[in-house]
Amino acid sequence: MEPTLSPALRQEIETAYSRIQDLPFPIYASDKSGNFLFANEQAVDFFILDRTRDLSSYNITNYYEDAKERDYILRQLQNASLGTWHNNLTVRLKIHDEYRKIRFVSQPFRDESGTLCGLLCIALSMSDIEWFAEFEEMVHTGFFEVDHNLVIVDCNHTFADVLKYGSPAEIKGKPLEDLFWETDKIAALAKEIRKNPHLTDRQLKLRRKDGAMVVVKMSCIGIAGETEGIARVKGSIHDVTFEIIQNDLPVGLFLVNTNRQGEEIISSANLTFAHIHGYESPNEILSKPISQFHPNRAAYEAFKTELNKAAANQQSLLDYYMEIQDKQGRRRNVVANVRYVAEENQHLRVGAVYDVTDHVRGHTRTLEADFSSILHTYIATINGLRDTLSMLMKAHGEDLLKDETHIDRMKAAADAVRCKKRLEEALKELNAIAEERNEGVEHLARLSKLTQKLPLGETGSEREKDNAALSRRILLEIRKHLDGLRRLNLPREMLRNLRTEVDEMLRLTSMVSLSISLDELNERIPDFYYFRDYLRRGEIVQQELKPHNLIPIVMDAVRFLDEFAAINRVSMVLQFSQRDHIPVSCHKNSLNRAFHNLLHNAIKYSWTKGQDRQPWVNLRIEQKGDTVEITIENWGVPIRREELESGSVFQFGRRGRESEDRGRSGTGIGLYDAQDIISKHGGTLRITSEPTFGNLPDMYSNPFITRVHITLPIAK
Repeated sequence: MEPTLSPALRQEIETAYSRIQDLPFPIYASDKSGNFLFANEQAVDFFILDRTRDLSSYNITNYYEDAKERDYILRQLQNASLGTWHNNLTVRLKIHDEYRKIRFVSQPFRDESGTLCGLLCIALSMSDIEWFAEFEEMVHTGFFEVDHNLVIVDCNHTFADVLKYGSPAEIKGKPLEDLFWETDKIAALAKEIRKNPHLTDRQLKLRRKDGAMVVVKMSCIGIAGETEGIARVKGSIHDVTFEIIQNDLPVGLFLVNTNRQGEEIISSANLTFAHIHGYESPNEILSKPISQFHPNRAAYEAFKTELNKAAANQQSLLDYYMEIQDKQGRRRNVVANVRYVAEENQHLRVGAVYDVTDHVRGHTRTLEADFSSILHTYIATINGLRDTLSMLMKAHGEDLLKDETHIDRMKAAADAVRCKKRLEEALKELNAIAEERNEGVEHLARLSKLTQKLPLGETGSEREKDNAALSRRILLEIRKHLDGLRRLNLPREMLRNLRTEVDEMLRLTSMVSLSISLDELNERIPDFYYFRDYLRRGEIVQQELKPHNLIPIVMDAVRFLDEFAAINRVSMVLQFSQRDHIPVSCHKNSLNRAFHNLLHNAIKYSWTKGQDRQPWVNLRIEQKGDTVEITIENWGVPIRREELESGSVFQFGRRGRESEDRGRSGTGIGLYDAQDIISKHGGTLRITSEPTFGNLPDMYSNPFITRVHITLPIAK
């Protein structure tokens, strides 16, 4: 049967085979199934193959005394490093009724998925292995021999290279003690070899000629002498220093390759890289698309753009901070250092990432604690300012009060318009006198122009506050010109009347500004309280959840927002009995914060239905089996359909496109926080926003009915 190899991989095996086929040893290549692909003359003679038959009709498995031995070898080579030779595979083969003990020197080949597909092998009779010095160098394994005094009597070039000696001659004759980093462990090693002459992959620390330490894996055999005891020890070492660095370094190392489909996959990684991405071992993450660990495609493309920009300048991408998403979907903060491998046409890149999630969270928690303390003080200052504004408004605008907390801005605007008309009439009369006396005509002309610019009488618009501020600036300028007229020969009584009208307009516009500022403070103070409590939040852990009656938790939020609702003239309609007892397992403060935010939003984004009808918020609580359903409903600002479908309204710091209607403020944190809290309590939070009165669904300038649907499990 033809081997199931891709043409490219078959060509790769053939190229490797052609390099060594002339060595005087049996050399052959096979696919994973054991079918022969190539064989030199020595291999044909060794396996007694018929030259007239197709080479692929022979299978190496048929020569094994026990076919399970080959399965074991394949498992060993599956986990072996690519591009290196492995000489620790010893088997018994049966060739035409003759049993031979063979050492295979093998190089594995794998497909793009990392699966073993082919082998290039040198089959050596055990008696031939001593001749094979050249191949020892090829496989980068250091061979050595020590006598019974633990003195180096022989070694190959690789052994000398590992320890940074110029040649084997320079190291022969040295006591093993000179090569050990920890000399006190030599006696224990010698004792162990006498007890068990075959040691495999024993990790040791050796001292290089330059004084540096090198970590090696040693395998050795103790050979008995003519008398009892070990006369000499033969063995091999290979340098594992980099492997230790790679696996124990607290940095994730990786290699990304572009496969034939153009997809960038993880081809190699160390243990730390696997752990950062939520995997237990590097093998689990191999062949995964690297893009799947970015939160979204846009984030991945942003990273690639910066990497390509650095590459265009012949530089590496250093200290690139980004967010990744691990196997479990958790977000982590990492810093990456990456570069493309030279001469690989950007199809291969290497890099390192280190996880700074806990570091960032630690700093964030410190900043949150500091900022919450500042915000707490700020709230006290804001509350004091609100009280001061309220007292000023009552002291200087008693005739304009609509209720305890509101100025009748329509009345104030109408009074200001009347003052302006009286001012204009008085200026005309004074101007006639000034022309007769030929004094102050220019001053009065400027006063008339300034008076015409006064933007009075406009209420309920977005520019109401700006108009009031502009009016005050113009009125102060008018007052300055009036003071200048007092030095001229003009009627004093008329000037006093003009000044009185200007002062009254200043009072009226100031009352309007105070009223607007007070409304804005009342609008934002609940946001400040919410943000302070959000910063003070602790992580919700399961052990903290305790049974509490849901009704008092909800009512705490309702009562706290009573004043805010009254200021916004929103009526709260409670469709449940406050005497009910509905137990839920919860973190009380966190759940209260979620309800506070959702109710605050419902109040803030409600519209009035006209002069006679107040806006409203309905709050309904119903038990349904093992769950309780809470519905918060309001009529007003819509949420766009695409924002609900994509879930963007629940993203941290994101506000809906319609949320700034009439200058409404917000943090963009509330819905994110509420959903997070509800989910951590085992519940769900869902939002619908639908048009009313037959409005078209995409006409967002019209009011919508918005409902927040919350479910929570009832505590048993």
